[in-house]
Amino acid sequence: MGISDWSSLPKDIVIVVMGKLEIPDLLSAGAVCASWRAACTAVRRARFPITDKSPCLLYSCEADDPELATFYSPSNNATFKVRLPGPPFRRRYTVGSDHGWIVTADELSNLQVINPLSGVQIDLPPVTELYNVESFMDEQGNLMYNNYEDSMHRDDPLGFPVPYHPQRLRLFLYFRVILSCSPSAGSDCVVLLLHSPDGQLSFARIGDHSWTRLADIENLWDRGYRCAVYNKNDGLFYLLHFQGSIHTLNLNGPSPVVNEILKGVTAWDNPTKSIVMTPRGDMLQVWRCRELRWNDAPVQFPSEDSDDVHDPCQELYTDEMLLYKVDFDGQKLDKMDSLEDHVLFLGFNSSICLSAKDFPNLRPGCAYLADDSYEEIGINKHTLREVGIWNFKSETLESLGDPQSVLPWLNWPPPIWITPSIL
Repeated sequence: MGISDWSSLPKDIVIVVMGKLEIPDLLSAGAVCASWRAACTAVRRARFPITDKSPCLLYSCEADDPELATFYSPSNNATFKVRLPGPPFRRRYTVGSDHGWIVTADELSNLQVINPLSGVQIDLPPVTELYNVESFMDEQGNLMYNNYEDSMHRDDPLGFPVPYHPQRLRLFLYFRVILSCSPSAGSDCVVLLLHSPDGQLSFARIGDHSWTRLADIENLWDRGYRCAVYNKNDGLFYLLHFQGSIHTLNLNGPSPVVNEILKGVTAWDNPTKSIVMTPRGDMLQVWRCRELRWNDAPVQFPSEDSDDVHDPCQELYTDEMLLYKVDFDGQKLDKMDSLEDHVLFLGFNSSICLSAKDFPNLRPGCAYLADDSYEEIGINKHTLREVGIWNFKSETLESLGDPQSVLPWLNWPPPIWITPSIL
């Protein structure tokens, strides 16, 4: 059969074949010719049952193979599955999501960016390229890492080393990862990493072989950063310190430039704080207050992870959320009673704020939450993950719906919000 005959295959046969393909192969097949594109569109409606560009929860489903990841769309109340490239999704740690890509740490604590729809995976610089991490071999010849905690003494700039097994380091090292744009843009994509000790900053561009530490820059704090967002309108990262201060970070010139645009408003690291850009360009701070509680039934976890679970009955839960609009001119935070017609998505993902008018099936005035407590994960890898909807009007955490009863998610890797994109 000549190559020109492929477009003449009966549509029903093409649809049957395409129905067996993984999502990346299906999308590639749809680009072959017009008739295949039509067949692909028909198959996608069944295999990819979301009709808008709202965030989905990405998680590992208990009944699935370790390589499979499940998308759940609260807007469409629909799920679909994708098979990710190795290593298996269930052995990864999800530490960031933006522009349709997720950032994960493998069992050697190295980071990758992955587009779950296209199947493209890109390695980021290895963990040993961070200024405070070095590898060594223990007495049995096993790979180990030293994670250096900062010292207050000038003659000892790195401080003291804390040894970790390779797969454990990621639990304590990584706070959050933020992307300036899709990694498909290559070196134009900046990867900003918030990490230990205590919220240090390092960055790399796609294709780099090492991390660049942000240090000794005017107006930059030594540590303490907890969240960041990238503003595509001005090309700046906005950094949130645990005290509530906000700094802009400009990485577009020959050297980084940092400016403080909001002074600190609190001396406490609790509650945890997120920074959010609204569709109108306003900036919000969202404070999430959590408490510990103990369940009667301990969480189930693999026996090989017993060293990573401090208390199988312990979990964190959100009992209050505070909402503020940032007033840069007045150098203060204005308390807000409601989100009005906006919807938030908060977790390890880059914070998302949408207009409920554009997504009528989402709950206006609410925040869709996923777990983002790296401290708790560090000591309780398999603790119950908190996923739900915070209603700012009733001040209660409500159920996300009923996806768990149909497709129970596992506590590992931590479920994360992602807005699916093929690019």
